[in-house]
Amino acid sequence: EDEHDMVLDYVRDFAEAHDISLRPHCKTHKSIAVARLQIDAGALGIGAATLGEAEVMGGGGIPGVLITSPVIADSKIDGLMALNGTAEGLMQTVDNMQNLRALDAAAGQAGKPLDVVIDVDVGLHRTGAAGVTEAVALVEAATAAANLNYAGVQGYAGHIMHIEDYGERREACITDTKPLNDTCAALAEKNLTPA
Repeated sequence: EDEHDMVLDYVRDFAEAHDISLRPHCKTHKSIAVARLQIDAGALGIGAATLGEAEVMGGGGIPGVLITSPVIADSKIDGLMALNGTAEGLMQTVDNMQNLRALDAAAGQAGKPLDVVIDVDVGLHRTGAAGVTEAVALVEAATAAANLNYAGVQGYAGHIMHIEDYGERREACITDTKPLNDTCAALAEKNLTPA
């Protein structure tokens, strides 16, 4: 068994033992072949930072691609709708109401609903709804939208991985992911926990 298989097996076994579903990000490998190995090892899909990465993965037959950054520009939204028409299980991250409405309208014009994931800012301050109230409002709007399917919430705390000390990193993780945890709790109270 080669080193790659051992890593894939370890990650799969760890996830299964902890009842975790995986959607690894392709930004480290940017390879359809590696993504296919990850899918074959049990991953739900692949994360992609950009529409371009998603077009490569989706165009290569990789199912369940989640675009982890908002797609805002009209020309990019057009590309997103084209990809949504062909890629199996595509999901798009949304972090503001204006973009959510634009995606809803574009999906209506394209004739196929778009699955959306609401992004919550967990301390990176690059993307994400700013707090529980805004995140819950986005989820409610996505649920009510005619051409969108609410598929979940996400938060990316990439800044935490650069903290070397375990205790400091753990504390930062607990503190910075609080808005996401609080959002999930508020959604559960409203019966909006994603399936």
